[in-house]
Amino acid sequence: MKKYLYLLPHALTLTGLALAMLTIMAAFEGRFDAAARFSLLVLLIDRLDGTLARRLAVRKHFPSISGESLDMITDLVGLTLAPMILFWRSGLFLDGFGAVLACASGMVASYKYSRKETFLSSGYSVGAPPIFFSVFLFYFLKLPPVYPTAYTVFLIILVLSPMKYPITSLVTTHWKPGYKSVTNYLTIIFFVPVFIYLQSAPAVIYWTMLLAIIVQLTVYPFLLSFKIIKPVFDRNS
Repeated sequence: MKKYLYLLPHALTLTGLALAMLTIMAAFEGRFDAAARFSLLVLLIDRLDGTLARRLAVRKHFPSISGESLDMITDLVGLTLAPMILFWRSGLFLDGFGAVLACASGMVASYKYSRKETFLSSGYSVGAPPIFFSVFLFYFLKLPPVYPTAYTVFLIILVLSPMKYPITSLVTTHWKPGYKSVTNYLTIIFFVPVFIYLQSAPAVIYWTMLLAIIVQLTVYPFLLSFKIIKPVFDRNS
């Protein structure tokens, strides 16, 4: 019986996938607050399941199950497709852009995930990570549609760009002190008020998160280029 406790991380990952499907259904039904909360739970699970799997050495006990594959599927559906469908259905984007951006983000994220192993082995990512979940910050801030639309287009361009990015918590889960884990820590610190209050939470929370992400998207590649940040990644951390 104890052996099956090691399946807990995989069960968490699959729960995230189920929550992603609930996000999509709620979005099409117009229950946007419910969809947002389902989606936030997907994000929370994503921040925990991989770390738990490494702590429990799940691969050693169940080598026939690919946690990486499960995680990649859940990331694509739960952190890209489901939230982008929510943004589209809720009218976050400019008229005529919602469906296009939802489809484009799914395609771009799929391409990016297909190259993840190469990035992890090299210690850096070519192109920005497909963090389309970050568009939630515009949803919560209730900014005019032009801003989330422009940000999403800009993010798609960065993901496809040849710019090199260090492996931080934007790319994969990190829980070590320092710059690599900044978005993970902010996510956990702000999760409860965001989950409870959504768009009514203090705007400073969302502006802080947005600033941290923009810095990582625009400044970190230059820090890597000038060797201020080293392209090193320990996949066991």
